[in-house]
Amino acid sequence: MNNKRHYILIIILLGLFITMGLMVRDSTEGILFDVAILEAIHDNQSPLIFNIMNFISFIGSYKFLIPAVGFVIIISIINKRYFISKFLLVNTLGSFIFNFLLKQIFNRTRPLELFLVEQGGLSYPSGHSMVVMSMYLAIAYLITKEERNPRKKRRVYIIASILILLMGISRLYLGVHWPTDVIGGFIMGYIFYNVSRVMMRA
Repeated sequence: MNNKRHYILIIILLGLFITMGLMVRDSTEGILFDVAILEAIHDNQSPLIFNIMNFISFIGSYKFLIPAVGFVIIISIINKRYFISKFLLVNTLGSFIFNFLLKQIFNRTRPLELFLVEQGGLSYPSGHSMVVMSMYLAIAYLITKEERNPRKKRRVYIIASILILLMGISRLYLGVHWPTDVIGGFIMGYIFYNVSRVMMRA
């Protein structure tokens, strides 16, 4: 995708994010397809799937990501791979902070009646979805930065996309987010990934 089309895509996505954000601001209810999707998911519960989704959700939480990314950053610094350490720091920490600020702006309540696990905080956009989208795209970029084989590059991004999608599904399955929260998180995660690349001039 050339730069012009990419910028147009970013603007469209930002417009969609803001539009949904204004629709859900200070809201305690679902919009559009929110309720229908959550009801369909929660009509088909399974203890095995719950455990899988709970684990997937955990590896997208700050309790897991901060130590894991911190370890990678330390190893990168030891190996004098400073670009990797700086990029991951800006990307991951930045998306956590920006997500927190966005939640305060939109002030949306989670679908409290559908909780399968305890979860605090506000709802829009989904922090797990936003941070994982931004971080996994950054990791995929770093892995393929010097790769010449387009097939290998594609495989890495496909794997990253699957992991990102599973994270969003896990948040819906656990009942801690509305679908529009997850979509908003994906959108803003993608935008923040691109912003972090510009900041790092990558």
